[in-house]
Amino acid sequence: MKHILRSTLKQILADRPTMLLMTGIFIGGIVYLIYLAFSLQASDLQLATRYTSYGETHFYREKWWYLLSFVGFGVMFIVAHLGMIAKLVVIGLRPLAHGFAWLSLVVLILAFVYTYSVLGIAYLN
Repeated sequence: MKHILRSTLKQILADRPTMLLMTGIFIGGIVYLIYLAFSLQASDLQLATRYTSYGETHFYREKWWYLLSFVGFGVMFIVAHLGMIAKLVVIGLRPLAHGFAWLSLVVLILAFVYTYSVLGIAYLN
């Protein structure tokens, strides 16, 4: 197991573009988590977490800790995407790994936009 991890790390460190993309995803994910840490506010009030025009009430409410699921998404995103990129590089699919890394950055940007919108609804800013 140590040998596999060591050879994977060595192979990724030798490939500068892949390493830069992985570093960008990691830093972007950490910035996303920091943004969430400063945006979430604990309160006794229930927050509007979902909107629909089909129900009797248009805003559905949850406790504030519902928003901690966004933190879980951020952690899982970082781990899963970096792991998949590393696996693709190891099995020799470097171009696919680069494409996947660029699309991961797009998903990260969309996560920022989506989280900003949901927090805007949740805290009714």
